[in-house]
Amino acid sequence: MHLKRLRLYQYRNIKDLEIIPSEGTTLFIGRNGQGKTNLLEAIYFLAFGRSFRTSIPKECIQHGQNECRIEGTVVQGSLSRDLQVRISKNEKRLLLHGKQVSPDAFVGNLHLLAFTYAHLNVVRKSPGDRRAFIDRAMATIYPGHIGSLALYGRALKQRNKVLSAARVGRGFIDRGLLDSWDETLVKQGARILVNRSQYVDKMKQNLPQGLFGSEELKMRYLSNVLEKCDHLDGIEEIYRDMLHQCRDHDSRIGSTSVGPHRDDLKLFVNGKSLVDYGSAGQQRSSLLALYFSQMEIHRGIHGFYPVFLVDDAEAELDEHRLNTFLNYLSQRTQTLLTSAKDFLLPGVSEEICHMEVRNGTIEGKA
Repeated sequence: MHLKRLRLYQYRNIKDLEIIPSEGTTLFIGRNGQGKTNLLEAIYFLAFGRSFRTSIPKECIQHGQNECRIEGTVVQGSLSRDLQVRISKNEKRLLLHGKQVSPDAFVGNLHLLAFTYAHLNVVRKSPGDRRAFIDRAMATIYPGHIGSLALYGRALKQRNKVLSAARVGRGFIDRGLLDSWDETLVKQGARILVNRSQYVDKMKQNLPQGLFGSEELKMRYLSNVLEKCDHLDGIEEIYRDMLHQCRDHDSRIGSTSVGPHRDDLKLFVNGKSLVDYGSAGQQRSSLLALYFSQMEIHRGIHGFYPVFLVDDAEAELDEHRLNTFLNYLSQRTQTLLTSAKDFLLPGVSEEICHMEVRNGTIEGKA
């Protein structure tokens, strides 16, 4: 699979631009503020229907304009897909072959993984970042997973509103309404838990060791529901019981205390918590190893590797890690990366397509 064509219209500092990326490695170079990251952000939009930089889509509209568009053509073998994201000040629309579709139908047409500064939060910050990390990779592997997450999220928000109202109302709970939201949480939450558990097991099986040194990376998916059961019917029953048992407690705190929204992917290097005790180098190396694992899972299921994005490459990876990473990718998939320098990488530099970014425009280089 590869991105054959990308066109941006009134997107951030880019007025109107069309590029044809290399099927191998494309390096976007240029000084800061010229629009390099904007290109990767737009490609990310085509894969996930959202940005990795902002949760407010209208921020991507060029100053003084009313809307922006991202268009892309994705090719997989003899199949071609035309994707488009249209953003106005009031809405965001996702289109497949010119017809508006749901996020669940849009996500998964461009299979993609991304290494950006924001994604380093996976090995540096909160459980929510790690849950999102595995959920993104699962989108093309588990049909309906994105839909289950959306339904679960809406039900969780509504349940928490009922609980908050009970807290303000000094203990009165609308039990019928709570039962309804509980059942949605149970049905969708159990599927999310099973999917995540299975996927993390696959990651463990495909996790490379010793790529960047002698560190041993291990992981464990922690869930306050899965610990008691590992099959769908049993999880539903246990989760339903736990929600009922926690109602009084949840009403006192005004939020839901059990479920997949509380889970974590714990990471360990040489037996110690990567987030708490890992060095910056160990954290970067471990994240790359996690990506390698996800790529192999993807290839094993789909028969091809996902497209890969790397933003501000030399800032986040030293020369050894970057060479190891790009040599791995160059043999497997289309890679698009940005850098402030037109740097050379032994072993892969001759195969890289260079595109210079200047104030929202592109100049090709041999």
